Amino acid sequence: MIRNLGFLLVLGLLLTGGIAAAQTDVTRTHPLIDAAAVGNADAVEYWLKRGVRADLTDDGGRTPLMFGAFVGSLDIVELALEHGASIDRRDKGGSSAILWAAGQNEVGIVERLIEANASIDIQNSLGETALMVAAQEGLYDVVQVLLDAGANYDIRDYTGRTAIDRARQGRDPELLRMLERIAGAR
Repeated sequence: MIRNLGFLLVLGLLLTGGIAAAQTDVTRTHPLIDAAAVGNADAVEYWLKRGVRADLTDDGGRTPLMFGAFVGSLDIVELALEHGASIDRRDKGGSSAILWAAGQNEVGIVERLIEANASIDIQNSLGETALMVAAQEGLYDVVQVLLDAGANYDIRDYTGRTAIDRARQGRDPELLRMLERIAGAR
């Protein structure tokens, strides 16, 4: 009964805007994170305008910017950037927003993050770059955007594979030919 009263008190304060940075007992995270994770830009804006830090993280180290990139919400990405989100911040797996966006084939978000000076060759805890992830998944448009921005196709992951090696394992033979052509021309 006491636990339910505590929950109702927290819920009441959240609904009236009385708590801006508290954890909830239910989700173990902040409503800003929950909103970003489901792509609710209006709720993300609500919490950011009330002073909740744009770099607030969940237990996996993921920020609203990362969630916005993952769920394909350019609105959330823009809101997070406007409110000072660290563009190259990494989650506990070492992935930054550009890696999340690249893996989800979010071309427009990858372009926006590049425009905002995201590190295009940042590596996660496996040594993967956005280019490697996109090449392996056969995401031609993301690969093209990253290459146009100067992504390095020679970087090796921690198993020694490059983006070209990963494209060989991937789904798109045309993408592999494109990468091999570019590598041969340089």
